[in-house]
Amino acid sequence: MPPEKAHRIIGVPVWGIFLVFLGIVFLLQTLNVLHWSIWGTLWRFWPVLFIITGLDILLRRYNVWLVSMLILAILGACLGIAVWQHCV
Repeated sequence: MPPEKAHRIIGVPVWGIFLVFLGIVFLLQTLNVLHWSIWGTLWRFWPVLFIITGLDILLRRYNVWLVSMLILAILGACLGIAVWQHCV
């Protein structure tokens, strides 16, 4: 009989995704696409970090790419809402 394989849980690189998101926001600000005052609006979305961490814990057994794309979509939606609220 073949030996049982150890189940290894590969987690989603949540903090890596978050750092890429911050890097994109800083790059857009440096290129004058976003204003520096948008940080006041983005700061109101800090509870999203808890949501993302919870999703990582709950969905870590599923497809890593799917969960990563879900987290990127949530962060992109937060940025879009912040830009929309800042412009209005």
